[in-house]
Amino acid sequence: MKGLKEVKNRIRAVDSVSKITQAMQLVAASKMKRAQDFAVCSRPYLLHLSEIICCLSEKKIQKNKHPFFISREGRKRCIIVVGTDKGLCGVLNNALFKFIPREEEVSFISIGRKAMQFLSRNSYPLLASFSINDRVQYHEVLGICELISKLYLEGEIDGVEVLYPKFVNTLTYVPSLQRMLPMEGFHDVFNQMLKSVDLEPGHFQRDTRGLLFEPDVPQIIDHIAQIFLKYNLHQVLLEAKASEHSARMVAMKSATDNAESLSQELKLEYNKARQYAITNEIIELAASAMENS
Repeated sequence: MKGLKEVKNRIRAVDSVSKITQAMQLVAASKMKRAQDFAVCSRPYLLHLSEIICCLSEKKIQKNKHPFFISREGRKRCIIVVGTDKGLCGVLNNALFKFIPREEEVSFISIGRKAMQFLSRNSYPLLASFSINDRVQYHEVLGICELISKLYLEGEIDGVEVLYPKFVNTLTYVPSLQRMLPMEGFHDVFNQMLKSVDLEPGHFQRDTRGLLFEPDVPQIIDHIAQIFLKYNLHQVLLEAKASEHSARMVAMKSATDNAESLSQELKLEYNKARQYAITNEIIELAASAMENS
């Protein structure tokens, strides 16, 4: 049986780890709540954007073809991999990285230090690497969208997809591969966005009146397409951050529970060792007394 001092030192070390993981759990919980609030607060913008989209008919979009809506036959794909900047978030990153395809003519853009390290370590063709903070501010998305728009319009890539952990609830985050470009079927993409906020496609009534667009329809469609791309990516990053903080909170809670359980086992072992030492001492005293008598 281990010595009392060794067990006592281990109990002290486990209790210290438990306090650290509990503090990290509380921090992750507060960040998770804030990330969820950001995702919910961004939804009114979707509702205002929908009012404009409902005024655009498929006929006008088809007549004024924008490059973002034209399907291409090329196979040059670009996948944006959204990982985390820090660890201690369970199997979130590993589960996501399993869905990264290794195919020819597929290039990657990483968001987050863990994604960049994984792609570099495994010799994936990495075009660029970005990092975002916990608040996922809108201006952080602009540089990423500018890069992929430039690559797509110049013909260096034929499609853009984003791989990220989609937030379902605190315990569930599903790796999801979502296409960003081209936007085939503008209203189909819009309907998917409505489902993400639990709204039916028929929630907004289309305006059947003859509308005039200023300065003209092509510029309006171009502007909306750019906004749609940026908002889509921004929403993806908000969900990814909510998944990250949820995974970290769950991982830290599990670590705290394990540490407390181990501490209880060590305290039981310590009490047994202490009782064993006292019993041995009593036996030795009794034996010595019997010999003297």
